[in-house]
Amino acid sequence: MSEKNFWKRAQRRAAIELDRLRKGNRYYNWYVFTQQLSDNLKKTLQPHYTKGGNGERTPVPAVVAVHNGWTESGGWADRLRGMVSTYLLCKELHRTFKILFTHPFPIELFLQPNTYDWRMDEADATFSIPSSCPICLEVGSESRWQAKKQREWMKRHLETSRDKQTHVYTNATFAYYEDFQQGFHELFKPSARLQNAIDRELAILGNTYVSASARFVGALGDFEDTVDVGILPEDKRELLINACMEQLERIHQTHPQATLLVNSDSTTFLQRAQRLPYTYILPGTIIHLDTKSPKSTVDGLYGTYEKTFLDFYMIAHATSIYRLQGRWMRASGFPYAASRVYGHPFHTLENHLKQH
Repeated sequence: MSEKNFWKRAQRRAAIELDRLRKGNRYYNWYVFTQQLSDNLKKTLQPHYTKGGNGERTPVPAVVAVHNGWTESGGWADRLRGMVSTYLLCKELHRTFKILFTHPFPIELFLQPNTYDWRMDEADATFSIPSSCPICLEVGSESRWQAKKQREWMKRHLETSRDKQTHVYTNATFAYYEDFQQGFHELFKPSARLQNAIDRELAILGNTYVSASARFVGALGDFEDTVDVGILPEDKRELLINACMEQLERIHQTHPQATLLVNSDSTTFLQRAQRLPYTYILPGTIIHLDTKSPKSTVDGLYGTYEKTFLDFYMIAHATSIYRLQGRWMRASGFPYAASRVYGHPFHTLENHLKQH
């Protein structure tokens, strides 16, 4: 390696390490990184909000969790934790809470109101200033300290916008440190079609299975994610898959009598996992919620996204829930969110692949 290339590589590594240290600092993460994420989100939304009146119609002064495709909203776990966090705060502040979830599918395809009716007619939404007020809080940390900061920030903004229709764009995590389980069940129950699918799979798996989740975010070259981590070389892909297969075996040794439900964003990994005699893979399409389906009919949309919600509920029903993580992987928030639905035990397993 030439001296020039050596120093370039050293500078790149130093920059990566500095970024890691910054994001690991809670003050930097909240006061700088989260602010940058939220400001970028707000800039994306600004063109959709018009200045001027709202005609003769008086806007409903509710707090609305908005997922309408104007900006990336993250995966299901990001969206869910943000909605439940906002709802719990609205309960405390005695503000009406609604959900406007129309992209990439109407949420009612999969979830219906349970004890609280959050439905909102799209015609009742107003995007004129000052009748409406967008609130943007995109977070990159799930720490308890930052959750407290998130809650304080959002409470202040919800209290000062009572006379407006307040649109909330957030993946806030503070519900995880409050009664997420109660909030979830007050808001949601499966649609009849999804419940039938859940009942079908529970009849196959029974009541004593465990689950394992692995997120590769495109590292294995078979999934389109909103996060670009690059595709690993073939030898490293094989190394990573083998390490994850060893993790599945560890789980099986801990629960030798239980079927192991495996879910992932990689069809390559799922095909390999399916060879094991004790695993079970749910059928369906693997797709990120920020990736729009080419299908537009109700049946087409349901078929495209059913696996996301079926995976979620089936993980939630598992007696023990595992997340595989480590080098070349992303620690998925999906199985953790599912574990909070019924309060079942959640565990993480590291792949222990060494950094070189």
